[in-house]
Amino acid sequence: MYYVFVIALTFCVCVASTAFNVEKKNGWWRNMLFVLALSAGQGLLYWLGSLLGGTFMYKFVGYAKVIVLLICFMIAFRMVMDTLKIKNGKNLFLIDKPKQLIILSIALGINALIAGLIADAAFLPLFGKITPLYIIGISLIWGFIGIGTKFSQTKLLINSLLNFVSALAILATGIVAII
Repeated sequence: MYYVFVIALTFCVCVASTAFNVEKKNGWWRNMLFVLALSAGQGLLYWLGSLLGGTFMYKFVGYAKVIVLLICFMIAFRMVMDTLKIKNGKNLFLIDKPKQLIILSIALGINALIAGLIADAAFLPLFGKITPLYIIGISLIWGFIGIGTKFSQTKLLINSLLNFVSALAILATGIVAII
């Protein structure tokens, strides 16, 4: 179940890297650097979320199951809202400056930050202290898939469908956690 959660949580890197190979001026190595930055942002923001959650989430241990469901619902809702943008091509990110890459990395990592809030053993510990490494690794895989496949309208539709399935998987994790 935890693997499915992390795979679904990091799918946004595949969506964001969809447009990296649209412009021919971006070489393979530059695209790989972009994917590496996005993946590192996912892991870093999850880690920061776990630090933040560690400061106050202990007060909600009595409501742990409900909190996990609410957090999973919040993440799934954000992903469903992005699904329509993906289908219409509004989620295509062309990066010209390092500043844009940093902003994109932070924007993509918000769901990981939210998930990090419940990284405590009483909530949804996933893989413990090495969870950010799993997130970075799976994000890299998703990113390489994103830059390795040819850009097309079909790819946008598949990304939209997989983003919706990922949202359902995250919501299902929350429902399983409450049971």
